[in-house]
Amino acid sequence: MAHTPRVVIGVPVYNGENYLRQALESIENQTFTDFKVIISDNASTDSTPAICREFVERDSRFTYYRQPENIGGAPNFNFAFQPGSSPYFKWAAHDDVMAPDYLRQCVERLDADPSLSMVHSRSTTIDKQGNPIGTYDRELRLNGEKPSDRFWRILWVVHYTEVFGVMRSDMIANTQMHPSVVGSDRHFMTEMVLQGDIGYVEDYLFLRRHHPESFCNALKNNQARLQWFDPKAKASTLFASPRKFKEYIISIFRIEMPWHQRVACLWMLVEWTGRRGIESAFGLGDSYRKKLMAANKVSNSVAHSTQASS
Repeated sequence: MAHTPRVVIGVPVYNGENYLRQALESIENQTFTDFKVIISDNASTDSTPAICREFVERDSRFTYYRQPENIGGAPNFNFAFQPGSSPYFKWAAHDDVMAPDYLRQCVERLDADPSLSMVHSRSTTIDKQGNPIGTYDRELRLNGEKPSDRFWRILWVVHYTEVFGVMRSDMIANTQMHPSVVGSDRHFMTEMVLQGDIGYVEDYLFLRRHHPESFCNALKNNQARLQWFDPKAKASTLFASPRKFKEYIISIFRIEMPWHQRVACLWMLVEWTGRRGIESAFGLGDSYRKKLMAANKVSNSVAHSTQASS
């Protein structure tokens, strides 16, 4: 009988030759070794296939699939979700890096607390050479005691890396996965946080690469982002905001939770829509989010100072 690994790692990639080897090596060198890797190559035209085959040939835990054509980022992420009967799954981007103890610490937290939907660590930002250039400590964390607490946070957080955390496979299967819409990762995370809380490892074990070719830097408008998510998508980006609202409504009613929590989430969604509408109408940009980030940065600084002095 084939062994069932405790963790399956999905690696969706397209033309990732610049950083892919380092990302796969960071997986290969984990202190927690009971895992399987599913690489889904989205019809790359560079040396990505050769790099992938190199790992498959030397490590039986790696499996390589090549898509016959570019199916888009969202479908490729969804294809890589092949957990089998493994209890835990994580996606790994081709340009990010995990410290050797990342998987072990995340799995231990999940094993210890069945109420958690996922676990992630503190995150460092690195440049294209791999040098640390910052952290994500200024961002809102997505954890909270109640579903509505976590829903409010996913609405207002700016940048987040939790989508690359270690997750419960059955909870992922209970979501709509990554739809082919702008911001599909946020809709996916909404359904994950509504199902359970997020645990955090307080060590900096996840390294998120910031480089000119990354999604956030290379794609400057919604039309380009939509084509990245799915080149066959027909929806107009003119209706991106109503589509977001609709997807949030669907998620609130799809995921099982007490009715008073549904009402709380709906109220927060109305508040979010109103604030974002006012900001858009008066050209205020992301003013409310920036205030939240500033307050969160101060809060984190105080917490770190307290920890250091204790």
